[in-house]
Amino acid sequence: MAVAPTLMNTPHVPVLVITHDGALIIAAANNHPEVAARLPSGYLTAADTLCKKVSADVTTQKNAKGELGPLTIAQIASLKVLHHGFAQAAKTAKLAFPGQTVKLHQEFQIGAHQNDLRSFLGRIDIVLGSLIIPANLAALKLKGWTDAETTAIQTARTAFGPAEQYRVKSISGAKGTTVQKNADATTLYENILTIQNAADLQHPATDPANIGVRDEFLLNTFPPDHGGNSTPTPPPPTGPESKI
Repeated sequence: MAVAPTLMNTPHVPVLVITHDGALIIAAANNHPEVAARLPSGYLTAADTLCKKVSADVTTQKNAKGELGPLTIAQIASLKVLHHGFAQAAKTAKLAFPGQTVKLHQEFQIGAHQNDLRSFLGRIDIVLGSLIIPANLAALKLKGWTDAETTAIQTARTAFGPAEQYRVKSISGAKGTTVQKNADATTLYENILTIQNAADLQHPATDPANIGVRDEFLLNTFPPDHGGNSTPTPPPPTGPESKI
């Protein structure tokens, strides 16, 4: 079984994205002995085994909850676009509305951490609604946002389908499979980041010749940047009390 460190990175990425991209990254490492050599013996084999186990965990969980089957390739592609768009909207909103914690949390869902599929799609719908508010859009455009970004999110969201169909049907056995899946996914996520780190050290971005290899390891696209999961720091006080 893949070894996980004591302090692990908590993934804010859907498990289906972790397993899909993780399989690509593990395959890339197997194709590059110079990267594999940086990792402990048996690390890639264990990571690959765990990746397949997490995929099985997802199937088991869906059966236990009575949910739909695995996502289609098109839905996974749309999901990646949505995560990227969500991250970009969050970053831009933080620049456009500094210190407006309530607005950022409610309208742009910054700070929300529910990562089940239905909750994420619901947050996307809220953000899309906020993006088309004229006052919001005007402020965002001052920070570099364009209609093209909004359209990309809308297109991916429409292509993915309704959020309601992913509502969990709680029946016996669902809770246990969820706990196991989440534990496995967290370990797998850490394994994937470790493999990427080895690839980054072996093929640094400072050498333009490494672009192709780095793309194989998804170093520019995984994990999706969710920028804005933290509450922005409020601006310093400007009143008389600030001089005390």
